[in-house]
Amino acid sequence: MNTNYDIIRNLIGLQGLEIIYSNVNNGIFEVFAKSEFDFAKCPHCGNISYTVHDRRYQSYKHLPIWGMDTVIILEIKRYVCDCDPEHPFDEYFSFIRRYQRYTIPYEQYIFKLAYKNTIKNVSDITNAGEGTCQRIYNHYAKKALNSCVPEPLRLLGIDDIASKKGHNYDTIIYNQETGNVVAILSGRKKEDVVSYFKSLPEDIKQGVEAVSMDMSRSYCFSVLECLPNAKPVIDRFHISQHLHNCVDEGRKHIQNHVRKYGNKGEVFKIRWAILKNVDDVSSDEYTNLLNAFAKYPKLEELHYLKEEFRTFFTLTSKEGAASFLVYYKYLVDEYDIPELEKFVKTLDNWMEYILNYYNYPISNGTTEGNNHKVKNIKRRAYGYRNHNNWEIRVKYEFQCA
Repeated sequence: MNTNYDIIRNLIGLQGLEIIYSNVNNGIFEVFAKSEFDFAKCPHCGNISYTVHDRRYQSYKHLPIWGMDTVIILEIKRYVCDCDPEHPFDEYFSFIRRYQRYTIPYEQYIFKLAYKNTIKNVSDITNAGEGTCQRIYNHYAKKALNSCVPEPLRLLGIDDIASKKGHNYDTIIYNQETGNVVAILSGRKKEDVVSYFKSLPEDIKQGVEAVSMDMSRSYCFSVLECLPNAKPVIDRFHISQHLHNCVDEGRKHIQNHVRKYGNKGEVFKIRWAILKNVDDVSSDEYTNLLNAFAKYPKLEELHYLKEEFRTFFTLTSKEGAASFLVYYKYLVDEYDIPELEKFVKTLDNWMEYILNYYNYPISNGTTEGNNHKVKNIKRRAYGYRNHNNWEIRVKYEFQCA
């Protein structure tokens, strides 16, 4: 029998246990065990005590053995120390956490199952409660995050992300150099971002050199107010996006006029053709464009101004980019297209921060890509009601500092 118990002890793989008895009860493998030591260290004074106050038995779920659910029924002794006889203390076991009913190896098994999986699925696999699985995941994820070496924050990216589409928005901040998540903030107002930036240590605030963002005033003013050495950098994709939106508004304005007073078939099927780069337009789309341009010169002017602005993205010097923006402003004034005048006004308002790109060539490309990963995490769980659970999940899966 001793040999069998040695096999069971080896299968369990826990140090400091003496196996007393084992049994199979309704398909559950029960192992009765106790500590192999007859003493304990007092947590108050550090002395060794041999005086046992009382005993109790507590069940702990462990990893399966021989394909059966395994429960360790552990004898736990309480000892009394001379330093405080009125307050006995439990003996210590390295494989269990205080107030938990699972062994640490089993908790780590649950934690690994939960990685890139839903808590509901893990609960179904292990027959543990969803709340229990979530608490175990949060504990080990926080432990892993706290053990990470803090990253230097020099270049950041900031963007909003919908926690509930059209209703609730959060702000997410990334380290542009590593792609890791720095913080997830509830809300996207200026006060939400300012509150976070002000909570950073002074040396970190001084070390941030540039922050990539869309044309959000709340984000821009937050950076200028709280990060003394940081330069806001307007993401070039959002400049292009704003241009295309204005071009599309101009097209709609002309098409609505044609539909009301002319033949709408003459401007049919040109929406995507007029927004595409001219090099990417198919032969049929190009023919449709030429036909529309012949009838309505304003459409041709709109398309020309859109294509002309593409030159901006090929410029490599800050001075050249600044000169081009001035030139483009006068060019738009000549053609008198209200929608593009609106675009030029936006360029004027954000000129300094657009040109900061040439000092810090960063964009929100990494940020937008990471936002997609964050949305996938949210979709995997069908949304998160608890913001803390969501933040821990995102940070751990990005392995952020």
